[in-house]
Amino acid sequence: MNSRALFLSIPRWQIISSGVDLNQVAVVVDKNLVIDATQRAIQCGIQLGIQRREAQRLCPSVEITEHDEESSVASFNALVVVLESITPRIEITVGGQCSFPTRGPSRYFGGDELLAGLVGERIAEALSATFGVDKNVATSQFRIGVADSYFAALIAASSNVESSVHIVETGGNAEFLAPFSLHLLRLDSALAKSVELISVLQRLGIETLGDLVALPSEELLARFGKPGVLAQQLAQGVDFEKSSMETVSGVLMEEHEIDPPANRIDTVLFSAKSLADQICQDLYCTGTACRQILIEVESEHGELSSRFWRHEYRFTSADITDRVRWQLEGWYRSSAPPTGPLSLVRLVAEEVIRDDGYQLEFWGKQTSNDEQAIRSFTRVQEILGIDSVTVAQHGKGRRSGDIEQRVPLSSAGFIPDRQIALPEYTNAPWPGRLPAPLPVLVLGRAELLQVIDLEGCEVRVNGRGLLSGEPARLRSDSLGSHLIKAWSGPWLVDERWWDPIGKDRRARFQFLLENGAGYLCVLRGGSWWLEASYD
Repeated sequence: MNSRALFLSIPRWQIISSGVDLNQVAVVVDKNLVIDATQRAIQCGIQLGIQRREAQRLCPSVEITEHDEESSVASFNALVVVLESITPRIEITVGGQCSFPTRGPSRYFGGDELLAGLVGERIAEALSATFGVDKNVATSQFRIGVADSYFAALIAASSNVESSVHIVETGGNAEFLAPFSLHLLRLDSALAKSVELISVLQRLGIETLGDLVALPSEELLARFGKPGVLAQQLAQGVDFEKSSMETVSGVLMEEHEIDPPANRIDTVLFSAKSLADQICQDLYCTGTACRQILIEVESEHGELSSRFWRHEYRFTSADITDRVRWQLEGWYRSSAPPTGPLSLVRLVAEEVIRDDGYQLEFWGKQTSNDEQAIRSFTRVQEILGIDSVTVAQHGKGRRSGDIEQRVPLSSAGFIPDRQIALPEYTNAPWPGRLPAPLPVLVLGRAELLQVIDLEGCEVRVNGRGLLSGEPARLRSDSLGSHLIKAWSGPWLVDERWWDPIGKDRRARFQFLLENGAGYLCVLRGGSWWLEASYD
């Protein structure tokens, strides 16, 4: 039986969560493709899905921000905290999208319309208070759909352009979905990669979801197997049936009492990783996988953080650990953070499906060798402490030393080759930071050198960034003496000027030498220093 659901979508979420001004010409890119854009960027001809270079061709002044999936989901988790007073069953799939069953909340608040209006009001207030979105603009930054199934609610929210709220009448799913294109089936994660299925159906003359519903189910099963039946169920407005394994007790719930209670997120993550490993292993042994999980964390003072999370395909242990971290970070940043140390973490696999597996992408996914390495690192942590194993990650800041940072393995999601952005750097614009491309190697200790002009005098820079002469030659003990073929800069930094001890004033240059080597050099305190290499 279907459960009536509310689906919330914030179409410009990647722009909002990245801290970009909605009034600017700006885009967010992922793998060099534009995945989000402001209205002004769209007016310049920039469309979603085009290449970065094409966006720059259409508008050379466009502001480009790299997509950070972890930051996006973590920020969204912090945003939807405002909905917890409406329902505890908020389920986040990706950044900018969440849903929850409406049966209880709708009855309590007086119907679907009043419930949707309340959700919209809370989200608009949170967008304004948390992300600085203008109050008048915030009311148009979200879409809400309510229907008899998750998929129909998603379509209702996505297709509505005249109003922020679209409510499908009870029992009206099939009629509502009938005129929509088959391509919308890919919005459901179970059919996200079913390009061939949709292509074949269209070549057979099946263009809309209504056309698909009219086909005999047995023929769809015989020709397309499970994906064909699932596609028809979605087109009918019926969510796919959950596995009977979700009623099994003991296998699907794990909890751990943290003794002594912990004030550090890393400590809780270490416990959560063990629980996630156990759940995933138990499900693997039964040929099933978890698609929806409930994460609960309690404090010593009885406070509780509870959140449902949904995965596009199936959760791995690392995926679950990530969600625990995002949830805790959002809890600590919320208006009602825990007042005491954390004493209990509980994981419950709410929705379990048959593990049919999925095709690896061309570049691959986590392999058994990766998992073996992670288990070894985890064992080292058990012996030496959670801070004993660290991994490198890209940071954000103005100094060359900020390019790479070391964080505990647990904070990096237990996947060593993964890039994780620190929460405190997520929305910082960092004016004056190093331009791309960034150096390949940052020296652990800067090396003293000389930079002289054509007359043999050492190059100086005044407070306005003007040079005493054009850089012509570079000298150092390790590099020797080389002509400077080309250079760029200076990029001035004047940080913490009010602090006698922590102040930092420097001018940075990029030098290309005659031998083709590129270096980042800094003039600081009247001396030149070699800080990083581009080779």
